[in-house]
Amino acid sequence: MKAKNRTGGKEVSDFPRQYRETNYGSYRLVSAVGILVIVALLLMIGAQYVKQCLVKDELAEYESRIDKLEIRRDTLEEEIERLQDPGYLEVMARDRLGLVKPGEVIFQLED
Repeated sequence: MKAKNRTGGKEVSDFPRQYRETNYGSYRLVSAVGILVIVALLLMIGAQYVKQCLVKDELAEYESRIDKLEIRRDTLEEEIERLQDPGYLEVMARDRLGLVKPGEVIFQLED
């Protein structure tokens, strides 16, 4: 409710000035707390997003390592199968260890 002031003809509120300032202060306090809550929530969401990105990168790295290890496992399994063959073992013994059969003569040519 507004009333006219006797001196200047301006409208003033029916509530005392102190009450209006106190009420305004409480609105400012509630607004400030609200803004702080919103900022805190945004910071938490941002932190979770960063953490999620780091976890995705780590997962991709582990998947890459798994793929490489699976390829290595397959290679080793193939090598195990080849080592079961006596002919392959003989070739490996001749090449790597320089073994010869009894009665064989080896000729080595030097470059």
